[in-house]
Amino acid sequence: MIVCVLLDRFELAVAAGGRAGLLGEPAALAPEPGRELFVGEVSQAAETFGIHAGMRMGEALARCPRLALVPPDPMGVADAWELALARLESLGAEVESLRPGEACFDASGLQRLHCGRVVRMLCDGYLAGRGPEPERLRRVLSGARIGQGPTRFCAMVAAHGARVRRPQRISGAADLASLP
Repeated sequence: MIVCVLLDRFELAVAAGGRAGLLGEPAALAPEPGRELFVGEVSQAAETFGIHAGMRMGEALARCPRLALVPPDPMGVADAWELALARLESLGAEVESLRPGEACFDASGLQRLHCGRVVRMLCDGYLAGRGPEPERLRRVLSGARIGQGPTRFCAMVAAHGARVRRPQRISGAADLASLP
C-alpha cells in the first residue's frame, strides 16, 4: 500500500506564517524578486475570484484589488519541508518527495512495524509533533491530507480528494472510474 501525504498550499502557508491567515482574505504568493511577474500558490478565497497559480500579477490584482501578496520564503519552505520529511523518515518510511508539500512512501512493511497504525498516526498529527520547532511551523504541518492506494497515482488522487484528519483510500481502477 502506497501512502501519499499532501500539505495543500504548503509554500503559501509557510510564507504566511500558518494556515489561519489564509482562511478569510484572498492571498497569493508574490513573485520572487528578479523573476517574471506571475503569482504563486493562492488561497481558497483568492480562487473564488478566479485567481490561480501562474496567473500574471496584473490580471490577478485586476480581478481582486484587495489581494494580499505574501512575499515568498524559499528558505522557510525548504526548512519546513525538510522537517516534515525527517518526521516521515523517523517512522521508517523511504520517502519520495515529489515537491514541497507532497510526498509518497510504501507503507507495506511499516504497517506491521507500527501495528497497522501508520495512517492513523499521520492523521492524528504525527507530522506536527511536539519538538522544539516554532508554533507557526506546527500549524503548517498539522493540515496534512492522507491518501492510500495500490499505486502512487491512486494514492495521490486519494490525497487530493481527502480531508484533513480523514484519510481516503482508492483501491484501484473501479474506484478511479467513478471519479471525474
